[in-house]
Amino acid sequence: MKTLILMRHAKSAWDAGDIADHDRPLSDRGRATAPLMGRWLHEQKIAPDLVMSSTALRATETLDLLRPYLPATVPIEKADCLYMALPREMLAALAKVNDAKVSTILLIGHNPGIGSLAHWLSTRGELKYLDRMQDKFPTGAVAVIDFDISSWRELDDQQGRLRTFKTPKDLAKD
Repeated sequence: MKTLILMRHAKSAWDAGDIADHDRPLSDRGRATAPLMGRWLHEQKIAPDLVMSSTALRATETLDLLRPYLPATVPIEKADCLYMALPREMLAALAKVNDAKVSTILLIGHNPGIGSLAHWLSTRGELKYLDRMQDKFPTGAVAVIDFDISSWRELDDQQGRLRTFKTPKDLAKD
């Protein structure tokens, strides 16, 4: 059994001036909601054995704000290949993970890739979550997908069961 936690980086600042996309920081809203998502993951007892993150500033800042809610010793891998990655590129990165030590991975990335990967992998689960995720994968959103596989190399389309889908707006309503 493997669990993949897919998270889109928190809301970024589009008004940050004339900077490269890779260097765009989080907005005030993103800095406020990322810790809420981290706390929610912690409260749900959803803890990764490994964190993989894009190297873009908005993704690494999201990770920094989640960090207090993650296991203290969780390894973190930041990879350029996850910046604006397509689903197959993310799958290739996941396939390289050492299976003996890692059953749950948190992957922090970008749309459209992260939302596409979540949809592509999830064909089963609660209809309300599947429908909402299909409709939109907003900034800061988290999809938790379970797989009946023994190796990350086996990960492929339509194998997953979407356990839950949560957005920052959901937490504001709670």
